[in-house]
Amino acid sequence: MGLTMTERKSVTKAIATRYKRAGKTDKTAILDELCATTGWNRDHARRALREALTPRIVRPRTPRPPKYGPKVIAALVFCWAVLGMPAGKRLAPMLPELVLVLREFGELDIDDQTATLLAGIGRVRWSV
Repeated sequence: MGLTMTERKSVTKAIATRYKRAGKTDKTAILDELCATTGWNRDHARRALREALTPRIVRPRTPRPPKYGPKVIAALVFCWAVLGMPAGKRLAPMLPELVLVLREFGELDIDDQTATLLAGIGRVRWSV
């Protein structure tokens, strides 16, 4: 079984400093060793060794805006408690029916938009 990409990168990073300081004959041996370990061809291995020592700028991602506000969260906690605190996997399929029943009997006082969001929690939505 081959190495994972993370393992290949860590091996390359460990060898890169030694490769940079080595002479021509030693570089050949190091490159042969890396190609045998990772399964890369020589051109890719040479490029990976060169790029392993250059620092990369990592920009933090902008966080996704919250979809559910405090009203939906409070109603979700109430529904969760009513059902006996089940796991999310068991709670999600019950929410649409539970929201209708609780609103019908006046136990859950929320507006239509909050009810729609609450009933839709846990459903997979694919956007194209």
